[in-house]
Amino acid sequence: MKEDNKDNRKKGGRPKASPVNRKSKTVGVCFSEPELYAIKHRAGKAKLPISVYCHDAILSGVIKEPLKKEELDLLRNLSNMGNNLNQLTKTAKFLNAKRLENEAENLFNQIQIIINKLSDDWKNSKRKKF
Repeated sequence: MKEDNKDNRKKGGRPKASPVNRKSKTVGVCFSEPELYAIKHRAGKAKLPISVYCHDAILSGVIKEPLKKEELDLLRNLSNMGNNLNQLTKTAKFLNAKRLENEAENLFNQIQIIINKLSDDWKNSKRKKF
């Protein structure tokens, strides 16, 4: 009779997860010291354990195709123009006002053309999402 009571008692503890939901597979990933520090920092900001943060980042992260050579050239061009604009402002006190106005307006127009082209390219981007 005592043995029947042992068999009829409810077992305590957490119920077992179904095989579909069970996380039983492991993937090893290696990080450098700075990369691991960055991941720990991001996980801390999200108030998540590192494993949960990495799991969620991998499953919900979006990886896009790298920029095309033309886009990189445009960005480099834009950066060079920004540097030129900075140099113009630094030397503005030595230049004639009309000359400065012409050079700045020319540079501004070139920058505006590149920004518009990049904006249109990225709005209509057909870059693949992996």
